[in-house]
This record gives sequence, C-alpha cells and structure tokens, in this order.
Amino acid sequence: MKKIYLRDRAALLERSKTQKTAFFTEEHVQHLPEVLKRYLSVCGYMGTEVPRNADVYWADSWLKMAPQKPWTRLETLQFNSVKPIGRVAYMKFATMPVAARDLYRDGYGEVNGKLLQLFSVAFDNSRETAQSALITAFCEFMFIPGYLLLDNVSWTPLNADAVIGHLNDNGIEVSGCFHFDKNGLFTHFETDDRYYSLGKNTYQKVKFSAHVESYKKQNDLQICEKVRVVWHLPEGDFEYYKGTIDRIEANVSE
Repeated sequence: MKKIYLRDRAALLERSKTQKTAFFTEEHVQHLPEVLKRYLSVCGYMGTEVPRNADVYWADSWLKMAPQKPWTRLETLQFNSVKPIGRVAYMKFATMPVAARDLYRDGYGEVNGKLLQLFSVAFDNSRETAQSALITAFCEFMFIPGYLLLDNVSWTPLNADAVIGHLNDNGIEVSGCFHFDKNGLFTHFETDDRYYSLGKNTYQKVKFSAHVESYKKQNDLQICEKVRVVWHLPEGDFEYYKGTIDRIEANVSE
C-alpha cells in the first residue's frame, strides 16, 4: 500500500509542477470574502508563495473504526495537490498488520485496505466514496490555502465569522460551512454532503464536521495543529479520527 501511495503522490506532484508560481497579494485575494482574507492575514500567508501542493506530516494520528471500538494508533502519510484537486493518504495500523490508502483525483475516490499487504480487507470506489473523498480535501482548504483561489470554488458569506463554500470538481458538487473565531482563526468545517457507509454498498448522507483545536507556529506562519473529525449520527456524535500535525511543507518538488 505504501508503494501505491508513493506512486499516486508522484503522479499528483508531477501535475502540480505545471502551475505557475504566484504569491498571496491584495490583488489575488480581493475577490474573497473578508473572513477568508482575514484568515490569510492572521496566519501570515500574505506576501508568501501560494501553495501548489503540500506534504502534511502527522506527529500522531488515531482512528476509531466504529462508535463502540477503541482508538487505534496510525502511522499517516499525506500529500495534497491544489490544481488538480488531489489528496492521497497512507495509513498503517500500529496494532495490526493492516494498511490502507485513500485517494481523491479527477472525480475519482478510492479506499483500499489490505492485510499483510496481500489480502483485501476494504475496497470502495463508488460515486459516494468519490464525493466523500472530495469533501475530505475540501475541509483541508484552510490547511493548504492555495485551494482558496481555485476557479471551481465560490464563496457565500454567512456572517462575520462564517462562510459557505461551494465546490464543483469533475461534476461532483458539494458545499460546506467554514467557521472562524473572533481572532480570525479557522475553527471548524461542517457539511451535510458527505456519505456515511452503512455496509454492503449502502450509504446515507450524515452531517460531518472537522475541528481544529489548536494552532502552532511554523516559521512565520500559524498552521493548524490538533484536529478531530466527527460524524453526527442520529444516535449521537461519533468522533472517529484525531491527530496532531507536526508540519506542513508546501510547494515540494520531489
């Protein structure tokens, strides 16, 4: 699975290299809602190079397979490309010989998990999986803010501290609300457009949210640090992923 991750990362990286170098300037961000411009300023992005891609390095990450299951520690590798919108992640379970690779690229989404690198324990490349994978990248728009300048995303201010994003990528249309605190920092994303798997190719749209609990300094930037992700199921909230970002390296070339 790690080889598959590295192959997918290399393909997205090569495509992202074709994008021209640009910087966050007043001219480039003038069309954005004030809450997004404030976020870019508060986090120190103004005047810096716009990310075309990024490696996200996780200091720790944890997954809960079901509401009643215990937390399982993961080794996580992640790469995002901005144009095209792409995301690939490798996750290896610390307590069992299982590894998985999640992918979104060009309207295609895939979850692929294997036991002992040989036996398939999970595979899904349905349309619902593609939409859910796109939303995973969508909620990371504030981690890698080059996404904010894409032509296929539009913004509708909700109030002084929230904005609704509308995204159309390869025919998949999704929307979600990005919330910010009084200091201008992104706090959480929520959407009703993600699918929750009920098993046996059965899916249901369920409210989904991703939360940033803290920030850290990385050189002159403030980046998201502690993250948790929640399904809001009818029977109660199910927090299924949590982790701590060590660093985000943008505009990598290899």
